[in-house]
Amino acid sequence: MKKQLLFAGLLFGSVLTANAQLLQSENFNSLTVGNVGTDLTGVTPGQGGLLTFSNEGGTNGAVSNYQIVADDAAHGNVLQIIGSNAATGNRFVWKNGLDASWTARTAGNNVIELEFSFFTGAATTSKSVLRPMIITAAGLPIGGFNFNMGTKRLDGFAYGDFNNTGTPGNYTISLVDGGLTVAANTWVKVGFAYDTTTGVFTWLSDDLQIGGTIDGEPGYVPAEFDVVLIAGTSNTVASTVRFDGFTVKATPQENLLSTGNIQVNKFSVYPNPSNGLVTISNDLNSALTSVSFADLNGRTVKTVELNGDASAQVNISELAAGVYMMNISSDRGTITKKIVKN
Repeated sequence: MKKQLLFAGLLFGSVLTANAQLLQSENFNSLTVGNVGTDLTGVTPGQGGLLTFSNEGGTNGAVSNYQIVADDAAHGNVLQIIGSNAATGNRFVWKNGLDASWTARTAGNNVIELEFSFFTGAATTSKSVLRPMIITAAGLPIGGFNFNMGTKRLDGFAYGDFNNTGTPGNYTISLVDGGLTVAANTWVKVGFAYDTTTGVFTWLSDDLQIGGTIDGEPGYVPAEFDVVLIAGTSNTVASTVRFDGFTVKATPQENLLSTGNIQVNKFSVYPNPSNGLVTISNDLNSALTSVSFADLNGRTVKTVELNGDASAQVNISELAAGVYMMNISSDRGTITKKIVKN
């Protein structure tokens, strides 16, 4: 089950606090140019402890689909994955050990953060989808990114019950109004965080100057980071993706944002759910300038101009019952919060 949600953008940078723990990383520069390994069953590790697995499908499945290649001077050696030339035949790359590192983390470091760079590739008619993501020990996706190799659209990806239907599922999260299209043949660095205590998901990119959060379910336990290249429905063309410099960290709070940019967790929206007045406040003394509400189809259904105070009340009684994304603008940037209208 795949659905879409919408949230607006804000600027982001990246810092590593003193309490952050590095759980897993790889920049591929110490690995030898050539095949990653010799096993496509995910049993025998190849270079750098990398495991590779391929589903059956297509006519181009081979160990040469997974290679360490020399890229430009800025990236050095990188991981290259060649996708299936059919609608079946997914590719997987991962390292073991994240589950043990997460279990042994310092008490209170309950936010898992993922950062990596990827190359968007040349223009193609391939329907393959790149999906780097954190998963549980049972193979349940927690969250990450979703990049369509053909359309060059980049979305967030998360598992949860964001429509409040009572049944969780896999959702793609639109990063900007109308969807974010990234230029071909471009290196992009992105970051994803999941707070296992609060259930808040965060997606960010300094290169693309986008980011935001959405409230989800807490309690999912990270166990593995997978780079997955999905064949795609009706696919007939192989695609090639390059991937570099991933880090997985455990932190006491989401710290993908730089200190110079807006801090999402400093803004509050309550009551939530609501059937009338909604209060917006913040701990930064930021001047609130406007708020807009978008439904889950991305349509803006209400916009209110605010007077620049650090708190405000907005009446949503006229909105139909459902889930909306509140895009809150201030003198420090824009954040997005989910609100439920009873």
